[in-house]
Amino acid sequence: MPPRVRRLLFAASLLALLAGCVHRPAAPTLTSSAASQTESAPSASRITPPGTAFTRNQPASPFTPRLVVTSQVAHQDIFARSNGNSPGYFAAETLRRGQRVYCLPFAINYGMAPDGRSDLTFALSVYKPDGTMDGVPLSGVLWQDQVAGPDRVLYPATTMLFEVEPDDPAGDYVIVARVTDHLAGETVELRHSLRVADYVPPPAPVDFDPRRWFDGYHLAPTPELALPALPILFSAIPADQRTATLPSLLGFYDQVLTDNPWLLPAFCTRLSACEPNEAYALSLVLGHHLRHASEPPAGVSFAAWVRLTDFRTYAWPGDADAPLARAAQLDTLWGRFFASGLYSPVADMLALLTHHADLGAADQWQTQRAAAGAVVDLSAAALAEPAGPDDSPDAPPADVRRDVLLRNTLWSLRNNARQHPLLRGYLDWTLRNGVLPEAERGLLLRILNSDTNTASAAPEASPL
Repeated sequence: MPPRVRRLLFAASLLALLAGCVHRPAAPTLTSSAASQTESAPSASRITPPGTAFTRNQPASPFTPRLVVTSQVAHQDIFARSNGNSPGYFAAETLRRGQRVYCLPFAINYGMAPDGRSDLTFALSVYKPDGTMDGVPLSGVLWQDQVAGPDRVLYPATTMLFEVEPDDPAGDYVIVARVTDHLAGETVELRHSLRVADYVPPPAPVDFDPRRWFDGYHLAPTPELALPALPILFSAIPADQRTATLPSLLGFYDQVLTDNPWLLPAFCTRLSACEPNEAYALSLVLGHHLRHASEPPAGVSFAAWVRLTDFRTYAWPGDADAPLARAAQLDTLWGRFFASGLYSPVADMLALLTHHADLGAADQWQTQRAAAGAVVDLSAAALAEPAGPDDSPDAPPADVRRDVLLRNTLWSLRNNARQHPLLRGYLDWTLRNGVLPEAERGLLLRILNSDTNTASAAPEASPL
């Protein structure tokens, strides 16, 4: 039987020792759920002749690889783009069927050849609860390329995913990684245990703090709490603030369900047997998540699909998959960030810096309209839809809309960067890596270093 891909639930400890030493992003992910997929794996053979001379950062110390098994989808971003400002990795210890974990062997104090290359490979094995091996070991490349410096922690070039399949037994599994430094002729065996259990939605903890859970989820993902947390989060939103606050909640749950499709059956089951307020919250979350689906995905019953018709087909104003033009879409992107820690929602917002030349357009237009005796409303709600035809004097010009959206973006970036180290690390990395043109870089640098509010139009709702 070929090795099965297994995966995991929440974890107990933050592994900070690996954060900060960036080498370069990983190669595309290798999934080992089928034997045919192992054929496309990078070669795990040594690339240097035996006896090749080598040096290491600490000659008197041994080769010290580390194994991280995590459910954080942003594992690569955290390593490559946080500049050491991340709290680290969340080690997975419990796993539900269908849930994914990432197995990441890192290398520390490895050998370097005279040409500056390392020669590091690994083999991954999975042992079932009865102690037998599940299939054969899968091999992968940790790093076989130039290294910027001997002190760098090396991120694996091959990432292996593990997921528990429906017919796999519950119990304790062990992932064993044998990491080999071919230059030094050393192999180190590393182990990580996972408790596999079926998913039964738990009650929310007695001391559950919805805001803290929402804000900290990207650092310590606990998807098993997503279902019991929803009615608590929804009820915490005052009725008169739901329109403004919902996009961040919908973006959050859209990301959680995308990363954890194994939760969909539980959400649909709950939808058919809960009180009206919770059913409404579930319908909003599921309808938004399924907005682009043309047929029921796995885990969504036909009855639920039909029941959600109006929600699935609703023109969501905060749909962040559409070109960014509304403040509600920014809130949806923040929801995605807090559910994942991924850099991509941040990158989508940073793309709006290209509109820096439009800054001031709203003030100028407002002054002109006031001189003509007109009252101008530049709130996010007023700018959600055009006030009239494009040639109407009441319709804000395109540069005014871009100005207000950019100000909202700058305000929210600065506000959240002050509170969340991972975001601040991402923005610092963006400033340093030279990807932004000088004008955009200067604008981002100015708002991050300023103690005054340079964005006069703040979003109507920040993330929960």
